[in-house]
Amino acid sequence: MKTRRIASSLVLAAALALGATGCSLIAPQGTTTPYAPSDGVDVNIENIAVRNLLLVADATGENFNVVFTGVNNTSDDAIVRITFVKGSSEASADFNLAPGSTSFGNPEGETAPQLVSISDLQAGETVEAYFEVAGGGEAKYMVPVLDGTLAEYQQYVLSKSQLRKLEQQAEKDDEKAAEPTPATEAPAATEAPAATEAPAAQ
Repeated sequence: MKTRRIASSLVLAAALALGATGCSLIAPQGTTTPYAPSDGVDVNIENIAVRNLLLVADATGENFNVVFTGVNNTSDDAIVRITFVKGSSEASADFNLAPGSTSFGNPEGETAPQLVSISDLQAGETVEAYFEVAGGGEAKYMVPVLDGTLAEYQQYVLSKSQLRKLEQQAEKDDEKAAEPTPATEAPAATEAPAATEAPAAQ
């Protein structure tokens, strides 16, 4: 009788264990599925990674700050072009990624923010984004569009004064690029040494 009770207890324990773990045997675990831990999207193209990419509308709602962290796992600079498309409207921005990690979109950061303008795009939507790495691959993702509703993104909402500052800097850069390159002057000709007169015959 004692042996029978022990056997019944073991069967019950096994059934309970199977019931508790059965869901993991049948259904895929969410923790094994790759996902972006924040509001943006993550993109990997060969040795280049884009982390937590999103667009943040400025104070006017007409321009969008391209916010992300770029990771360049090579020893050379890399150019990443991101093209955002909605219907017939599109806008592109190029980003230079030095080796290591570089943050984009912070007005107080070392790299000036880059803005794109896309007709009829509003916060709360998503927009198609095409990624190109110079000399490398391509990818397509849907990127979220946010505003300053969430406190962590308020610093990326550019004010009108910040927008004007960016415009002025862009104008200066354009003027500098348009300046003609000064011609290099040819070195002055070296005068030949004066001929030495032969001594008079005695």
